[in-house]
Amino acid sequence: MTKKMKVADVFGIGVASNTPAYVDRGDLDLVFSRALDSKRHVSIHGGSKQGKTWLRQKGLQPKASILVQCTTTSKASTVLEEALSQIGVTVKFSKSGKDSVTGSIASSVDAEAGNSLFAKIKASLSASVTEVEERETLEHFLGQTVANLQWVATAVKFSGKRLVLEDFHYLPEIQQEVFASWMKALGEYGVHVVIVGVWPRDHQMTYFNGDLDGRVDDIHLTWSDDDLKRVLVAGTAALKVKLTDSLVAALVQDSYGNVGLIQRLAERLCHAAKIDEHTDWVTLDLGPELAEARRVVADQMRGRFEKFASNFVRGMRRMPEGLVVYLHLLRAFTAADDAVLLHQGFDTRALLSEFGDQNIRQSDLTQALDRVQALQVKIKVSPPVLAYEAASRRVVLLDRAFLFFRRHGTPVWPWDESDYEITNDLAQSEPINLDELLDVTTP
Repeated sequence: MTKKMKVADVFGIGVASNTPAYVDRGDLDLVFSRALDSKRHVSIHGGSKQGKTWLRQKGLQPKASILVQCTTTSKASTVLEEALSQIGVTVKFSKSGKDSVTGSIASSVDAEAGNSLFAKIKASLSASVTEVEERETLEHFLGQTVANLQWVATAVKFSGKRLVLEDFHYLPEIQQEVFASWMKALGEYGVHVVIVGVWPRDHQMTYFNGDLDGRVDDIHLTWSDDDLKRVLVAGTAALKVKLTDSLVAALVQDSYGNVGLIQRLAERLCHAAKIDEHTDWVTLDLGPELAEARRVVADQMRGRFEKFASNFVRGMRRMPEGLVVYLHLLRAFTAADDAVLLHQGFDTRALLSEFGDQNIRQSDLTQALDRVQALQVKIKVSPPVLAYEAASRRVVLLDRAFLFFRRHGTPVWPWDESDYEITNDLAQSEPINLDELLDVTTP
């Protein structure tokens, strides 16, 4: 008889990818495995908490990865610095343009990782190479006075590991473009990168660099209702729990196509029903346990979305101009129907009509939307809640937990208050400059 597991081993945001609730929807495990075997880069993307890291961890073991966690302060050059530091080489790079990188070796190598790397370099040399030639090769590798992408690729290849960039969306967009410009060269030198991040656009890396067309396998993670039901059925079976069809339907509807959210709800539902205290099978139906799970999860989200609101308000107060557009954007976005935010998003023409008679021009709206990602980075809304797709001219929702919180968390948005005043009283003392995150000269 299969031993019953604990809730913490099956459901929840922090649960490992070997949970019995893991579902390989659409044979994505095989798709990812084949992509890794190809001589192409891989881009894994989708909304927030849609199982991107799970997919990557399932198909690529940590010991086979050089994992770099991108942050809002990262740059394309610092990503390479961090990657090389993990294999024992300390460098300092600077950018001399979108297509090149310069710099120098700041120090030698650390004992363990570095010695392993150079052992592989030595082993790769032909047996016919003399000691002098071998020494010259290693000295050349260590003594580079100018670093370049070929040198970076050589170091990564000798490590025998795959370069993985997690949370790539945290890089300012110009830095994403810079790294995309380097990816073609890295690929030609035999290094293929796995990019993981939150964005709705398919083939984003090709959008940044057309030379990557055909060189990137794009994996967009989405979940159907049937996939989410499979998560619940597989996970609860491991806990000796049977959910009625009506309860499964309610949980799936609450999740809005987000696997992370259904994991959280299932975890809290099981805790409310005290599943860990039962040894025999338990059947759960619609009832107080679901209400408790909704309440707890919505309350956990409150800090995230209240910060989203307060940071946006403070950000607008710091803007010398354009705050009226963002104010009306937030009003329209937070009041939009679920169907609009779940599926097609806001067409900018429809969005402009939502503003009413505000004397806001289409060009004003487009300029504001072009900067909405930079604004969220600047005001520390992370992960981002909304995004603008310039190609389709639509505003889209990135974090579907927003819809759950809006329904079950009873939020009060400050911009909906009748006495809310438009003000930029902090524009002089704390000015916010979005252009610095869009500046192509930023190293």
